[in-house]
Amino acid sequence: MTRRAEADSLRRRLRQLASEFDTGISQRYDLQFISPEELRLRRRLRRSAGRLLRRLGLMRPLPARPSPPVEPWLTELSYVDYGVAAKPLLIWAMGIDREELRGACDRIRELQIGSPGWAPVLVTDVADFAFFSRLNWLVEYVPSLSAPAEGYFENKLRYLAWRYREIPALPVTADIDEDTLLEDLLVE
Repeated sequence: MTRRAEADSLRRRLRQLASEFDTGISQRYDLQFISPEELRLRRRLRRSAGRLLRRLGLMRPLPARPSPPVEPWLTELSYVDYGVAAKPLLIWAMGIDREELRGACDRIRELQIGSPGWAPVLVTDVADFAFFSRLNWLVEYVPSLSAPAEGYFENKLRYLAWRYREIPALPVTADIDEDTLLEDLLVE
């Protein structure tokens, strides 16, 4: 299969998955924002109720506050600035082994350095987070779970296909080299 055919096949699969996604789920679990005034009122009412219940002995007293940590926790990730003009690029890496994924990511990383302006988003089922953190890419991890959550895998794939439906996608197995311009493969 040619590079172009692989990319086109992936796009068709992603469009199919995106069309199967139930958008009601994303609307049902959408974040709801509370105004600062309403939040302050809720906090005051909750504190007052807590004080009253503690005085009446119906609620246990608050524990002593712990002292702050001596050293702050560091994430050890370097800051990456792709810039405002950077375009996201979906890299689909489902169903391949860890070493093959590492090699492909290294090749794409070299191309990204040579052709800046792309902000990769890696979709994978491989849990290699130490390696991924060094890439400085956004990683969407899709684990395979056993019963009763076996449907999670397909639901998350549909969601990711729907979420990233507007950005160009490449399979990680596409044989990309220095002579291949990313722009050539990403043309819809």
